[in-house]
Amino acid sequence: MNHTAPQTGLGPRLEARHRTTVHRETIVAVDNSVLGYRITVTLEDGLSLTSSSPQVRDEILHEQYLALDLASLVADRDVFLPAVGAMLDGFLPSPPGGSRLVLDLPHGFELREDASRRATALRGLGVELGLQAFAATPQQIALLPALDYVTVDPEVLVQPLEDVVRAAHAGGVRVLATHVHDVHVQARCLVAGVDALRGGVAERAASARQLQGPKVLSPGQLQCMAVLHLLHQPEVDLSEVAQVIDTDPVLTLRVLHLVNSGAFALVSRVDTVQRAVVLLGVREVTALIAALAIDARTGAMDSLWQILARALTCEALAGDAAAYTVGMLSALIEQLGVPAEVVLEKVGVSEVVTDAVQDQAGELGPVLRAVIAHEACDTEGVVDAGYRPADVSDTYVTCLADALQTARAAGA
Repeated sequence: MNHTAPQTGLGPRLEARHRTTVHRETIVAVDNSVLGYRITVTLEDGLSLTSSSPQVRDEILHEQYLALDLASLVADRDVFLPAVGAMLDGFLPSPPGGSRLVLDLPHGFELREDASRRATALRGLGVELGLQAFAATPQQIALLPALDYVTVDPEVLVQPLEDVVRAAHAGGVRVLATHVHDVHVQARCLVAGVDALRGGVAERAASARQLQGPKVLSPGQLQCMAVLHLLHQPEVDLSEVAQVIDTDPVLTLRVLHLVNSGAFALVSRVDTVQRAVVLLGVREVTALIAALAIDARTGAMDSLWQILARALTCEALAGDAAAYTVGMLSALIEQLGVPAEVVLEKVGVSEVVTDAVQDQAGELGPVLRAVIAHEACDTEGVVDAGYRPADVSDTYVTCLADALQTARAAGA
């Protein structure tokens, strides 16, 4: 799929230092499975470039997209990228194994005289195509045979959503909805037949809790909270952790399965939870317990991946191991859909962690606020929390790779 990258002729202008932010939006199908991730790269304002023309910036962005480690950003899910720079000419990044590359065509692409020809050429390279701001206009309808996806924004759409979705489906194209930040709009999308929702996962979960009331922890989740309580003590007693795990057959089997999996390459098999817990260590056991707490969910690996990425990023930015706990518990609470106070009481964390998780306040509140804002593609929120967006982005991207490795091992 990769062509040789074109010569940009930018010369010394690209030698100037420039920072980027990388954002990742989850695309969730109607059955709550993760369909893929949309990755966007933006240039930080105030670049010290000798030229700030749109062409130069577009060429720089294109190089940034080509340099992405997509495997650490999307795993084996489909990767959705906006078409920038020379992508429309076929100079494309290669998706990870098991993934498909979906190229989001620029706004107004359907109005170009060569739209059909270019779209057909890209399809010939094995790329799937999506069209933004779909409203079932005549030009958009004419382009449907070359498309795989269209994206609608229910909040700005003038036509009835049902009619627009019906038109796309008649052309054999799947419909994504964007800016769906509450369950009311989500319900409209589902009734209209939208195939998947883009972004806004945390906001929809919070809205659902307000409407439906908080969930309660299941017996298995309560057992997980008991183990997390022991793992978050100032002095962790691994023998006590092992005793609690031993009382639950599911926990016992998963711990032994994990330690004996290929992820640890042990010479001999481990037959006791006591030995397994010692070999795994506090951090790995914590990840496994988080995985078990959300194990019944569709797309549990992706959920655990997000939990661990937030935890690792908070820790790296704050330089404090307690920030890992803040990030992990805040994300776990979101995934479980239970009140924060319930989990915090069961786990029994410090006042510093409680203040950060419950109110994003105190010593560790700003770092959690910055990371959550980054996950929501809210650059202003990152700045308001006292962090540079590019710094948070760089750290998050690095931690995503580490989190993916742990999430895969915990789900083995």
